[in-house]
Amino acid sequence: MDMTVNYLALLTQSLLGAPMLLAIASYVLTALALYTVARRRGLKYPWLAWIPVADCWLLGSLSDQYQYVVKGEHTHRRAFLLCFRILTVLLTVSLLGLVGTLCFQVFGGMMRQDVMPDLFWMQILRQATSLLVVGLPLLGIVVAYWVFRFMALYDVYRSMEPENAVLFLVLSILFRITEPFFLFFSRDKDGGMPPRKEPEAAPEEHSNDWVDTQEDEL
Repeated sequence: MDMTVNYLALLTQSLLGAPMLLAIASYVLTALALYTVARRRGLKYPWLAWIPVADCWLLGSLSDQYQYVVKGEHTHRRAFLLCFRILTVLLTVSLLGLVGTLCFQVFGGMMRQDVMPDLFWMQILRQATSLLVVGLPLLGIVVAYWVFRFMALYDVYRSMEPENAVLFLVLSILFRITEPFFLFFSRDKDGGMPPRKEPEAAPEEHSNDWVDTQEDEL
């Protein structure tokens, strides 16, 4: 009996611990990959790769840089990604708070005997309406964020391994766990970037022609 209990406890710990370890590994691999690429390509603030939420600014910066040096376009994906990410976090926190309040009202009303049914259901309806008001914009923002993220990710893949960019993107969309590994194992490659031009007398601030000259302020 004791062996069975110990086995079940060990199995439960493994099932709970495996996703956490996988999440930590994904975070480290992605952060290390973005930091390495951003530092080599001369982007500002490569350490943002290690900061949750802010790391999407760096991913967008790599995409913007690729669009700038290859096509001469200013896409500003870093700004869109950061804005959508911040809004997603704020609205998610608000939504969780509303859900918690709704659950408290439902269970609290069920436990009390002196609650008027009409008033009880009016409060529930009001809280459910608040959930819709927050939830629907959140859904749209989340979709927009992932669209921009995959666009930026595709540019990063093209800048590293253009011949595998489409495959990497499709697998990253279908199997999210593959993205950190693709980024990590391709972090030292610049197969899709144009050759650098480094004149002998180039001023120090312009010595890296891969750097996007747009303002990079947060």
